[in-house]
Amino acid sequence: MESSGETKLRHGAMRFIHTCAVVEPLSEADLNSCLESVRPRLVRMATYMLGDPDSAEDAFQDSALKAISKRGSFRSEANVCTWVQRICVNTCHDRLRRRHSAEATERELMREALWQDPQYTVDPEVVALAAQQASQLRRALAELSPDQNRTVVLHDVEGWTAAQIAQLTSTPLPTVKSHLRRGRQALVTILAEASQ
Repeated sequence: MESSGETKLRHGAMRFIHTCAVVEPLSEADLNSCLESVRPRLVRMATYMLGDPDSAEDAFQDSALKAISKRGSFRSEANVCTWVQRICVNTCHDRLRRRHSAEATERELMREALWQDPQYTVDPEVVALAAQQASQLRRALAELSPDQNRTVVLHDVEGWTAAQIAQLTSTPLPTVKSHLRRGRQALVTILAEASQ
């Protein structure tokens, strides 16, 4: 005789097997439709992350090719366009990591040290004027660490919450908040320095 716990376990396992059995593969038409609909938004996001439209277009194309080649591994409990977006964010992040140098890390540490100094200040008007110029803003974003860049762009440009970024990137929420704070501080410093 089965206990009630064993019965629940058996029924749960059967529901799981049934759910898995009815999962339909992602159709090529659905994937293509998604790629067409998210392309402008993802290219814009990639432009902010990578610093120039050509690199952004390349990153989107690489992401589309990855999605097409991995179409068979798509799990239907996720939204197709969310899955494509995650691929694009990860592609941009990987490109940024490859570009990031030891020299850039040294500059980041120096910027962080500035913010530790209670006497450090910047002219907010200068920063605001520099931020309004798209080319200066893109260059400044490109100088951030890959994690800071991704977090600042997703939060401040794309309007995502810190919790959404944490979920998408599989990063703890406090770490995301730290990347956002440090990224914003660095951005202010970079924009102020660019105007001098």
